[in-house]
Amino acid sequence: MKRTLSILAVLVALGSSTVARADNSPEALAEGRSRFQRGVEFYKEGDFRAALIEFKRAYDAAPNYKVLYNIAQTSLELQDYATALKNFEKFLADGGADVPAARRAQIVEEMDRLGKRVARVAVEVNVTGAEVLVDDVSVGKAPLSEPIVVSAGRRRLTATFDGKSTTRVIDVAGGDTPKISLLLETHPLPPTDLPTPTPTPRPAPDDGGGSSHTGAYVGLGITGALTVATVVTGVVALGAKSSFDDTLARRGATPQDVDDARTRTRTFALVTDVLGGSAIVAGAVTLIVALTGKSAPKKEHASFVQVGVSPWGVDVQGRF
Repeated sequence: MKRTLSILAVLVALGSSTVARADNSPEALAEGRSRFQRGVEFYKEGDFRAALIEFKRAYDAAPNYKVLYNIAQTSLELQDYATALKNFEKFLADGGADVPAARRAQIVEEMDRLGKRVARVAVEVNVTGAEVLVDDVSVGKAPLSEPIVVSAGRRRLTATFDGKSTTRVIDVAGGDTPKISLLLETHPLPPTDLPTPTPTPRPAPDDGGGSSHTGAYVGLGITGALTVATVVTGVVALGAKSSFDDTLARRGATPQDVDDARTRTRTFALVTDVLGGSAIVAGAVTLIVALTGKSAPKKEHASFVQVGVSPWGVDVQGRF
């Protein structure tokens, strides 16, 4: 209770010495005085948070180093030791020789006590320009030039940049000097000095015609099959001719036997001629495909030639 009364006396005394500075406009001075008086009233009523806000607004409107003492004392009542220490330091620095010796000695003693109730946290952020906050109050932008003074207890440190943020909660005691890293998620752009990859050429789409090599192989196979069939039917035709000659020379051969032998001979000879001609045509087409690189359109089925030989004739089947 004694402490509160002494503080109020100081506040009243400072209230009579209005917040004034020569370069302030009359409107700013009037606002400063009004807010200062409201701050005193709130303080007397024990509403320290409202009093602190009014004192800060009074200082912003019409800066006067004497108001810093009120801000420091009110912060002390709120157990915000870091803010109290900072404003006491600024009060002595800005007041200089105007601060009475007794008041200076009192404040220095208070600052020594507060020094044991604060920690100095070195904060590193991986993004330059990121805003750093302590308990949701901004204390600057990265990189910070010096450690942050925080009150002992549990503190929430936050870094935010471009809509992204990261937070760490730490417990600190008076006199601690921890080092904290706040890492923001980043998406670095890909390097621009790398050579542009050359696209791999794709083969031309198949238009249904097939490659020249495939066409040549197919044609060669057909030509070979027709050639073999020609040779086989030729041999059979020669055998039929020989059988026909034997039938003519054989005693007792009937006219029907002679006609059958003649018919087989003519059939085999005709088939041999047809197959031989087909082999020649297939060979010519295969040669053209091989030389020009073109091939006939693909079919939905495979080409083949099948020759069947029996004593009664030749059965030739094919599909192209």
